[in-house]
Amino acid sequence: MKKKTARREPLSKIFFGKKQVQWFCARFMGYKGEIRVLIVLLMLLLFSSCTSISKAGWQWPDQSQVSTKEPVCVIAPQNSKTAQDNSIISHFSNKKASFQEFPSPTTDIQRKLLEEAKKLLGKNTVDVRGRHFNLDCTGVVLGIYYGAGIDLSAEFPNYSGNGVKRLYEILKDRNLLYTTRYPQPGDLIFWDNTYDANGNGRFDDYLTHVGMVMETRPDGTIIYIHHHLRKGIVLEQMNLNDPDTYTIEKDGKTLIINSPMRRKGDPRAQGKWLASQLTRDFAQAYKYK
Repeated sequence: MKKKTARREPLSKIFFGKKQVQWFCARFMGYKGEIRVLIVLLMLLLFSSCTSISKAGWQWPDQSQVSTKEPVCVIAPQNSKTAQDNSIISHFSNKKASFQEFPSPTTDIQRKLLEEAKKLLGKNTVDVRGRHFNLDCTGVVLGIYYGAGIDLSAEFPNYSGNGVKRLYEILKDRNLLYTTRYPQPGDLIFWDNTYDANGNGRFDDYLTHVGMVMETRPDGTIIYIHHHLRKGIVLEQMNLNDPDTYTIEKDGKTLIINSPMRRKGDPRAQGKWLASQLTRDFAQAYKYK
């Protein structure tokens, strides 16, 4: 009697189930070919454009590096009875983030910027006042500012480099850059070395990411909005008074002090992988004219 054997399901069907992937896998023989295809696809997921101009790669923390205790962000108001309800849960967890009402900023334009930022949280596209912006770090801040009536991209053709660098140089020429541990709502944040942009394996990649400050708390906790490669438009945090701390344990919970900005353990990063460690400058872009 002929022995029946279980039918082997191809890896492409198990993980993707897409006809085009199955067809591509069929060009190879056995599991080895399919594994090669899966490796190529996974590598492609690690690289994406961070700016509106260049198509450089991007690196985000390996989820295996994140605590299985689902760390949460510490941004709830001090001495608040509703601190737990108002807190924003880390986007490294599977829980849905709630949005806290931020303290009123100084000027009307800053308040308008926060209102526009709220509209974009969680969105898959950046369409503002009839204009489309790229879904990347530069596109998000440009869209927020455009919604508030400020077109920061108007002079982009006069500058060179990726979107982050062009934006930085425009604001630098207007003396709007500054350094502080307590930025204001609406300030732009510029980061260096968030990925190996030039591909040389060295820690020499300047102006690779940008975001916008939503709130700064008395203890130095800075809440910012930016584009996360896998999570989209999200809120994260950092504290320049304690830049080298990722998480702390408190009341049985793992709390994030500084959100990751690149993959932990990357030998090219020289031990710097948190947003606080890679911060370059802030800019009062709302004063742009």
